[in-house]
Amino acid sequence: MRLLAGLITLLALAAVSSPLQAQDPVYTWVDRNGVRHYAQTPPDGVQYETRGVRNQTVGTDATKAPESAGPERPEDRVSCERARLALDQLKSDAPLQMDRDGDGRPEPLDATQRAEQKRLAEQAVRAYCNPGE
Repeated sequence: MRLLAGLITLLALAAVSSPLQAQDPVYTWVDRNGVRHYAQTPPDGVQYETRGVRNQTVGTDATKAPESAGPERPEDRVSCERARLALDQLKSDAPLQMDRDGDGRPEPLDATQRAEQKRLAEQAVRAYCNPGE
């Protein structure tokens, strides 16, 4: 159950305060501790990539990535697997919990929260998984 709570927490961290539309870019960067961040607005003072939601880099202010750095990157494969696992869990009838207020204690997801997390997981699948996989 802790794995499930951790996975849902990870998806919540990827969420932003305002909902993303399918065409909106997602900004991603790695901080000095090696933690990858995602946001709807670009960060200040760090290199970042701008990603589309269909696994296509639409621009970057970071050093250009090699041409092969598409969906075959190992971190994208891991993100794809996690997003698919989360989506499967969100589609199930199993009760789910998530720490939504940052106090370290998971609370049950209601139907609205579950639907929002499902939408975010679907966006993550589109962003990190190859079509047809």
